[in-house]
Amino acid sequence: MPRNPLPTGEEPPKGFESLMRNRSMIDGLRVDCAFVSQLAKIEFSEIETMRKLALSGINMLVGLTNEVISFEEEISILPGKEASDKLLFRAYWGKDLTGYALVVFNWPQKGAWVIQHLVIHPDFRLQGIGSSIVARIENFALRSEVEATSIFAIPLEERGVQFWQSLGYVFESGRQPIKIADLDHELVLYSKNL
Repeated sequence: MPRNPLPTGEEPPKGFESLMRNRSMIDGLRVDCAFVSQLAKIEFSEIETMRKLALSGINMLVGLTNEVISFEEEISILPGKEASDKLLFRAYWGKDLTGYALVVFNWPQKGAWVIQHLVIHPDFRLQGIGSSIVARIENFALRSEVEATSIFAIPLEERGVQFWQSLGYVFESGRQPIKIADLDHELVLYSKNL
């Protein structure tokens, strides 16, 4: 199976041009993929608008507010990772952004990918969009030039744990310490071998 090419970091911005575009099992849902380093300002704005709406309840659970951390700050949370180490998988239903996943290569270990965030618009939850995004990530990882032996996920709430477990992800022993908005957190990780 051919591998997907990765950017060298010297490509010009591609705006809305996607690296991968497939139909989902959900009629009318399209999941695309772009390198974070290739996103245009308008795409950041679109993500930020949907993200604030979707995360308002979850942020209270983890002790943050929407104003504390933006999408641009979120993409630089994991230490030692550049924009070219990150992919953004976006789900659209027609023209509406319904969700996204931020994926980082080689974290928490070499050969692993982490789904740092999977965010679904509140109006589109429980309709299979999250599962469709994760399926695209797993499929893409299996065909990518970047080594992917396992995928990690970071659930932020109990429903998130149930979601990841339903997709075959299992609890990883140990926690990853990380600093978010100058606060110390320990990330609970779930993983799935590819």
